[in-house]
Amino acid sequence: MSSNPDFSDFFYAAPDGLRLHARVYGEASSAHWPVVCLPGLTRNARDFHELALYLSTRSALARKVVAFDYRGRGQSAYDPDVSHYNVGIEAGDVLAGLAALGIEQAAFIGTSRG
Repeated sequence: MSSNPDFSDFFYAAPDGLRLHARVYGEASSAHWPVVCLPGLTRNARDFHELALYLSTRSALARKVVAFDYRGRGQSAYDPDVSHYNVGIEAGDVLAGLAALGIEQAAFIGTSRG
């Protein structure tokens, strides 16, 4: 993971090997589930920056927040196979990211398609 003052960049491999990205804010808390943020169709993890800062540091219930970039968006790699840009494959990508982060349970926040 690379680091920013507000979050860490987390890169992981999709099931088909594509390099994908998520932003990770805050620390895990045994008392509170992490929050997973899923952007809309043409959006990315940056959309959740202010919300993630609040939930991870400013809230009385501070927790880890993970905001994903789907394949071909944000800092995730582009997939040359356009048939891979679908909800099923992208859901598998998110599950792979959660597994790589060791997250088994979470609360989800999504916009639009997310």
